[in-house]
Amino acid sequence: MQILGRVLLYGVIALLALFVLGSTFLLDHGGGSTSAHQPVSVHDLRLLPEAYRGHTVTTEGDLHFSPELNQFEVVDSEQQAVVVRGYDENRLQDMVGKTVVVTGRFEIDADAGIYIEIESIGVTD
Repeated sequence: MQILGRVLLYGVIALLALFVLGSTFLLDHGGGSTSAHQPVSVHDLRLLPEAYRGHTVTTEGDLHFSPELNQFEVVDSEQQAVVVRGYDENRLQDMVGKTVVVTGRFEIDADAGIYIEIESIGVTD
């Protein structure tokens, strides 16, 4: 009987330890799907591009289209821009002139300069 009691006691302790560890992990890491990438300003992306290279970033600005360069850009209030690409151009055209939030992989290319390969984009309210 004592052995059964010990097994039950240690089982409860192990379950509580797993609960505490799981709760700590979720609190530290935001629960995965509900956590968002920290916003990065267009200014910071232009100022420190190597710091963000290869990382998923989220930024906000007005969506512009440059006919001379044939590319879409997210432009901040200081008229600094980051090229955005890898998304349906017809849908992007519908958002031109609107403030958007863009999430995607930030990269540097000799031809395009700095750019975001879009994972998601949406118009802000």
